[in-house]
This record gives sequence, C-alpha cells and structure tokens, in this order.
Amino acid sequence: MKNILETNEDQWTKKKIRKNTNKITRGVLVYEIIMTLIVIVDMFRRIAFAFFDTNDPNIDSTIDKIANETINSGTSSIIGVLIGLLFLLFYFRKYNYRNFIFHSQEKMTGHSFLVILTIFMSTQLIFSLLGTAMETCLNQFGFSILGEITSATGNSSTLSMLLYASFIGPITEEIVFRGFVMRGFQKYGSYYSIFISAVIFGAFHGNLIQSIFATLVGLVLGYVAMKYSIKWSILIHIINNFVFGELLFGLISNFNTSIQAIVIYVIEGLFFAGTVVIIILKRNEIKKFIKNKKYPKGLLGITFTSVWLLIFLAFQLLQGVSGIERLPL
Repeated sequence: MKNILETNEDQWTKKKIRKNTNKITRGVLVYEIIMTLIVIVDMFRRIAFAFFDTNDPNIDSTIDKIANETINSGTSSIIGVLIGLLFLLFYFRKYNYRNFIFHSQEKMTGHSFLVILTIFMSTQLIFSLLGTAMETCLNQFGFSILGEITSATGNSSTLSMLLYASFIGPITEEIVFRGFVMRGFQKYGSYYSIFISAVIFGAFHGNLIQSIFATLVGLVLGYVAMKYSIKWSILIHIINNFVFGELLFGLISNFNTSIQAIVIYVIEGLFFAGTVVIIILKRNEIKKFIKNKKYPKGLLGITFTSVWLLIFLAFQLLQGVSGIERLPL
C-alpha cells in the first residue's frame, strides 16, 4: 500500500490531515472546558450564597456539602452540554454536517439490532474484569482506582442527574462524537473515522477505567451510526445508560451487595456468551472484514502527532491519573 507521505502533493495532504485533526480536537477540548466551567461556576455560586448565611456555624462542612451536591446535580451539567453544543454548532458552521450526521445507509432490522446490542453490552463484562484487575495491580503498590470505578458505575441520586445521564448526555455525546468528530474524519475512510472518533470519545471521559470501556463501545456506536443512522446509536446509548444502568440498579438496589453482584455478572455473562457465539458463527465474515479494512500507511502517525490531539490526550490522561489514590497506611 502506498505511503501517503511519498509525494509533494501528499506532503500537502499531510498538512491538511493535521489541520483537520487539530480543528476537530480543539473544538472538542473547548466543548469540555465549557462544560467544566459551567459546573464550577454553579459550585462557586452556591458557595457564595452559603458565605452570606451568617447563621451557618460550620462553613467548611457546608462547602464540602455544596461541592458534593453540585457534582450529584445534573442541572449544571445539562446547561453545560447545551451551551457546549451551541458552541460546536457555531464552531463547525462552515461544514455541511447536518446532512452527514443524520445520514442513513442501510435499514436497521430486528435481527441486526439484537446482534449489535448483544455485542455492545458484552463490553460491560470486559469493563468489570478490567476494573478488578487494575485495582488489584495498583493495590500491590499501595494505590487504588476504586474511586474512578465507583464514579463510572454509580447511578444517579437526583432527578436532574438521571435526566442528564440517561437521556441528554447520550444524545449530545452521539451528536458530538458520532456527528461532528466521526463525520469530520470520514474523508479519510469510514472505518478510520470510526476508530479515531472512538479513541477521542474514550479519552474524553478522563477516567482511566471508563476511557477504555468508552473506546470499546465507541467502536460499536460508530459502526451503528455510520452503517445505519445516528438515531440508532443514540437509542443504544440510552438503553445502556438508562435501562442497564439506572433502571437495573434501581430494581436491584434493595438486595444485598452479593446478590447485586451476582445479578450484574449473570447479565453481563449472558451478553458476553452471546457475543462469543456470534463471533464463532460469523468468523469468516469477520476475517474478511478485517483483511479488507486497511488504512493508508502513515495516516495514524500523522493523526496522532497533531498538536491539538496530543494536548487533548494529555489533558485527559492528567485527569485520569489524578483519580488514582494512595491507600491509607
């Protein structure tokens, strides 16, 4: 396969690829900063009101309580993603994304949806096993990542957070990552754009465990949005967050911890077993698919040496590493 850096014309292509990559990742980073700032502003607003309350005997504990309430409240998160989405609509205003984002190639069938949902949900078991493995390894060196695991798996404690985590979050994330990001890279190949958007989507979570999981599901969601429609990736994303997240945990919340773990592992195990069966039955199709889907030489190197992508990945890695805590002596 020809190296895309071989000719003078390809040198111009190299610059164009990096320019495109920088523009997309810069937009996503600003989008994330906007979301974060909205939450921080809301937190300081609440703290400011608390300072004016002269009857409060313990302002330090009140501040901690306010910080916790802000994090658990989805109100500022909802406002943040909506403002961030408006920014991206303006930022990419010169691109004709409207038609591409909601483009549909094939009609989704009931059989295809069940196969995709089974594969998608099987990643949950990988996430659980990986989390356990990473926690065990870190414990040997006196560290823990349990806080990040809890953050990634915890269900909502407020109605606003339930609304954000189950519906608004999935919808906006699909528009951003399977819309702006994936379609922005599509000019270099559909499956390449699925891969790159999945990596950016995974890193975006800023959580070492959740980032790996999000990258895996991002591959599935990208495939669904590309082949069928973004409306199907939105539906699957909502099913994951609401049905198998909020609703399931709500139904088993009255059981003891051991029963909850058994129920979760049984469900995850069934989906994983279903995926193994699917892989066995479709092994020849999968081999053919992998063999035929190759990227031009040099494309990955160009993409991952783009300045703004490196800044974006470093920013997310810093957040993820900050979640590692030292175990008490």
